[in-house]
Amino acid sequence: MTHKQQPQLEAQSVTLGYGANTVTCRDLTLAIRPGSFTIIVGPNACGKSTLLRAMARLLVPSQGQVVLEGQDINRLKTRDVARRLGLLPQTYTAPEGISVAELVARGRYPHQSFLRQWSAADEEAVRSAIAATDIADLSGHPVDTLSGGQRQRAWIAMALAQETPILLLDEPTTFLDIAHQIDLMDLLERLNREGRTIVAVLHDLNQAARYASHLVAMKDGRIVAEGAPRDVVTKDMVKTIFDIACIVIDDPVTGLPMVVPTRHARAQG
Repeated sequence: MTHKQQPQLEAQSVTLGYGANTVTCRDLTLAIRPGSFTIIVGPNACGKSTLLRAMARLLVPSQGQVVLEGQDINRLKTRDVARRLGLLPQTYTAPEGISVAELVARGRYPHQSFLRQWSAADEEAVRSAIAATDIADLSGHPVDTLSGGQRQRAWIAMALAQETPILLLDEPTTFLDIAHQIDLMDLLERLNREGRTIVAVLHDLNQAARYASHLVAMKDGRIVAEGAPRDVVTKDMVKTIFDIACIVIDDPVTGLPMVVPTRHARAQG
């Protein structure tokens, strides 16, 4: 008899919001399996970023709990969480004057201690992260002098340098041009193949369908559909979630579902 693989990270019947009168998600459950590439999609203000923040321990549920590797995440020490879970948030601020290399090196802080100082492994992790995000030529530049896309890649490199088994990313392709978007998604796909569990919030439904092993569609603080992209991406789901009319065809490169909005895309009635 085969036993179902236990979730590596799980939101269990969580109710989430910002203040007593603002509930963004109610009684929501999502299980992240080890080695999966989960992508969460949905319209603005549907609760997807709020859910990701709770799963990263930046927001405490008013009901329910988030469980990381079998333990309530809010009962774990901050350093223990940081060794297991990395996060690229939607907004971030770097200390004034910090260089790209210094920012990326901060990804190694959870691995430091009084007895374990900077090592060759730390150096290699930073070097690899900088190379993977194509920012070697920016290493000595202050982060606050970079363009939006360059800054985004520097923060992604910091998250990669953390080398956690789980990586959460909130709209990681924001500010990136199309070439760097594809580079980033290909990089995440490679990390996933190498064993990293990836959870990302994306706006681009076609990118989500192309890369996700598990696709989650949200609306109004609830999960409307989840599963393999071929099972989730249908014209009815797109109309329900995004209120647009479309046809769904096979992507000519991958064979996965691809959404093509109709000329008058806004759904009527």
